[in-house]
Order: sequence, then C-alpha cells, then structure tokens
Amino acid sequence: MAPEYQTLAALLVVATAAVWLVMRAFARRRKPGCGGDCGCPSSDLKEKVRAKDGTAGMRG
Repeated sequence: MAPEYQTLAALLVVATAAVWLVMRAFARRRKPGCGGDCGCPSSDLKEKVRAKDGTAGMRG
C-alpha cells in the first residue's frame, strides 16, 4: 500500500470514529425499560412497594 493511500485510510478511520463519538454524545437518551408487555412490575406497583417500605420519596 502506498504511503499516500495509507495516510488517507488512517484519516478516514479516525474521522469516522470521531463522527461516531460526537453523534453518540449528542444523541437523545431513551428511557430504559420495555414497552410494558414483558411481565415486569409496573411503575404503580413499584410506587406501592416503596410506600409500604417507607421509601416513597427515595430514588435509587
């Protein structure tokens, strides 16, 4: 491989990685979790459990 092509290929790889990192940094974050049909407990049930345990105002 000629040095000119090798330099061009390296710059292309670095530019692609930089663009990918910038796009990931500014991408909107999605809420974690499912659409609601997987069988996991609902947020209402979680709030009831927190209220029962006395940790209603705590997050974590």
